[in-house]
Amino acid sequence: MPFYSTMAETEIACPAMDVYSYITNPANWEGGRPVTDPGWTLVPPGRKPVDDGWQEGRGNRWAILDAEPGRRWIVRSRGVDGASSVTITYSFSEVDGMTHVFRHMEIEVSEHAAVSEHARAAFACSPPNRELVVTIKHALENARRVRLPDIPLPDVPVPASEKQTA
Repeated sequence: MPFYSTMAETEIACPAMDVYSYITNPANWEGGRPVTDPGWTLVPPGRKPVDDGWQEGRGNRWAILDAEPGRRWIVRSRGVDGASSVTITYSFSEVDGMTHVFRHMEIEVSEHAAVSEHARAAFACSPPNRELVVTIKHALENARRVRLPDIPLPDVPVPASEKQTA
């Protein structure tokens, strides 16, 4: 069976476990796209996939092939006829609070599937794959913005020993 593959990567300014927790929680996905509700807040660190997969509303069954929290997550969905599959691998590496996310999607299709050369070329440079990791990046980084309350802070006296003299 022919394989088609696409890859994307980005840097996200938050810990690898936060990125992993967001990506591995099916509640953060809708129709194969990440949820970007502006009211979203960080999912609790350490949340892991439940069971060995999940079922989507349109019938696709996803199985978790490998789960190493904060490092790697691999999932696969097989077509109803068993003649096609999609495997998605996420890899994470963290350095100084920045997480490098690498997403590899591989689609296996039946030799009898009608896939035109144009479709193959379009899939090979698929912008949706790149847009997806950027969407995840924005969702996570925007959630980490801290809003301070509009309450004046009390004046704290500075000890004389810490005051600078001119």
